[in-house]
Amino acid sequence: MIYAYGDDGSDVKRERVIAVSIIVGRDEWWQEVEDQWIVRCGGIPFHATDCESNPPKGDYKGKLSLDQAKAMYRDLIGILASSRLEGVGFAVDLIARKRYFPDDPPITYYRALLDCLELAAGVAVRAEEVCEITYDISAENKANAAQLYRSLREGEEKLHKWLHPKLYFARCRESARLQAADLLAFEAWKALDHEVGPIKRKRRSWDLLRATGRFATIAYTEEWFKDLRAHYDSGELQRISGVNEGDYRAWLLKRRRQHNMSNLLEFALK
Repeated sequence: MIYAYGDDGSDVKRERVIAVSIIVGRDEWWQEVEDQWIVRCGGIPFHATDCESNPPKGDYKGKLSLDQAKAMYRDLIGILASSRLEGVGFAVDLIARKRYFPDDPPITYYRALLDCLELAAGVAVRAEEVCEITYDISAENKANAAQLYRSLREGEEKLHKWLHPKLYFARCRESARLQAADLLAFEAWKALDHEVGPIKRKRRSWDLLRATGRFATIAYTEEWFKDLRAHYDSGELQRISGVNEGDYRAWLLKRRRQHNMSNLLEFALK
C-alpha cells in the first residue's frame, strides 16, 4: 500500500501565490517520519506559516521564542530531508493568472491539484500497489477535488486499479503526515513568492530538500500563462481539451446554472 498526503497554502489575501503539495511513500517510511515529527513538535501541531511568523503565532504564541521556532522548523526540514519519502509542490503565480485570465475562476488551483494526484497515481502504477490519498484543503474545495479525483481514477483502467476508490480529507493539526505536506506546500509557496513578492531571497530550507533529489517545486509563472493565453486565443486549447466555450454556455443555459468552478469542472469532466 502506498500512502500520499497533501496540503495547500497561500499568502494571507490569496493575491500573489497559491501552492499545492503531495508527499508519497510506504507506510513504514511515513511511520519513521511521524515518530520523529511528533517528538520534535513537543505536543504543538505544526503549521508552517505560524512557525515562521515573526514573532511565532497561533499555537506557538507565548510558547516558543523566535529562535526556538526557527530551530524547530530547521529540524523538521531535516527530518523530511533524511526520510525515504518523495514529494512535489506546485505553485501558481496569481498575479500572472489575473493578468492573462482576469475573469476566470481559479482553475489553475485544480490544475496544480490534478498534477499532484497524477504524481501519486504514477508512483502507485510503477509500484503496482494501491495508493490512498489524503488532503487537508478548505471545505469549499473538497467537492471539486473529489470530482476531479473520480474523473482521474475512472479515466484509465490502470488508475482505477491502483488508486483507492475514495479521496480522503482530514485536518492538518491532527496528522503529522499532513503537517509534513503543509511544510512542503509552504516551501513551494515561498520559493515562488520570493520571486514575485516584495521579498527576494533564497531559502536554505528549500535548498536542503531539493538537494535530496526526492523533492521538487514546479511553478506556473508568467511565461506559462502567456503561452496558455496564446493557445486559448488561437482556439487550439479548446480543440485539444474538447471543451468548447459555446457548448459550455449552452450547457449552463439549459440547466439554468451560473458559471463557476464546480459547473466548469462538471462540464469538462463529463
